[in-house]
Amino acid sequence: MTNLVIDIGNTQFKLCVFQNQELSYHAYYNSLESTLLLSLISEFQIERGIFSDTRGVDANFLLKLLPEHFELLELSYKIPLPIKLNYETPETLGKDRIAGAVGGFMQFPQTPLLIIDMGTAITIDFISADGVFQGGIISPGPATRYKALHQFTGKLPLLEPINEPPLIGKSTAGSIQAGVQQGILHEINGYINQYQKIHPSLKVVFTGGYAYLFDKKINFPVYSDAFLISKGLNHIAHYQLNQ
Repeated sequence: MTNLVIDIGNTQFKLCVFQNQELSYHAYYNSLESTLLLSLISEFQIERGIFSDTRGVDANFLLKLLPEHFELLELSYKIPLPIKLNYETPETLGKDRIAGAVGGFMQFPQTPLLIIDMGTAITIDFISADGVFQGGIISPGPATRYKALHQFTGKLPLLEPINEPPLIGKSTAGSIQAGVQQGILHEINGYINQYQKIHPSLKVVFTGGYAYLFDKKINFPVYSDAFLISKGLNHIAHYQLNQ
């Protein structure tokens, strides 16, 4: 089965084509055009699709870009999922968090997991070994923290995330970089440490656009997967056929 997976993030559209579980194509776009989608569907003989949206794009918008009668599934907490959701307000649960949890659990079944998604926001979600999404945390991502320091103070400059932030800032810029990015490292290490004390067999999975800044600096073994959410969406699409 060949699936078109559309992951609509806060800033970009990520398109992936999966042939069964194999990733055959991926690209990022600032906008979507019908010619692009029709070309992919023709080239890969795509049978159906699934999409996840974090910014309020209407399903009808996508359907207008796709061939008539193309089968398009929208991710929702209401549809059958390979995991269970133990969340008090599932209607507010980010679809990217659901897809990431599925992607992690399908790769590491029967294992307690922390899914850490480093993007505009940082989410850290716990999935128990029996495949239950138990909840997690949401905090500002690196770029969001830099913007907040600039916007809500009188003189602090607007900076961008960097690969190697200093441990001790010797300038205002260095102090901001140390505070933001070293602070995130301490935050993540602290969460992992707490969970690992409770769940010694814990696995940690990183994803998201800023994962590369942190995944190799963590004090614990981590598995990094840039396509975790897309893989989760593909698994969900396959799961629907067996319901």
